[in-house]
Amino acid sequence: MFYEYDRMGAVQYARRWALDRNPRFQDYEEWGGNCTNYISQCVNAGGVPMDPYGGNVMKKWYWYSDKNRTPSWTGAQPFFEYFTGNNNDDTDNFGVYAAEADYDELELGDVVQLIKDGKAYHTMIITRILLDGDEVYDYLISQNTYDLLDYPLSLKVGERRYLKIFGYYK
Repeated sequence: MFYEYDRMGAVQYARRWALDRNPRFQDYEEWGGNCTNYISQCVNAGGVPMDPYGGNVMKKWYWYSDKNRTPSWTGAQPFFEYFTGNNNDDTDNFGVYAAEADYDELELGDVVQLIKDGKAYHTMIITRILLDGDEVYDYLISQNTYDLLDYPLSLKVGERRYLKIFGYYK
């Protein structure tokens, strides 16, 4: 059965933990960064269930402990591959339903990644949207690893890609 993503639940979690760490989860700041771990927590707070059911570790998304987690929970590129690869017919119809999106399709709780040579190296979440009339003026993002809360996306340097989260199967 398909369920809609709780965007406000994800955003509330993101705003609560952008400048701090949830003690229920490991902090990976000293092991390359905590950004994707934080975003995974945000998306999970938006109702998307952990997915232990894929055929191999790259088709799963979960964190139960530091020693019992998937690369897609904590790594930027594996996160992208799981989130965009969980939508095709050879998956188990469980977990997130998301897709790459255009800039003007984004909503609160959607994900932005910085990329280099086609590979993601940093992950952020949209926590506010600035409008000029009906037009998006800028998105404000929150992140861990160089912790930021409601920082203008327009000031982030580098090539980007965008992930729209529609919901999840359960």
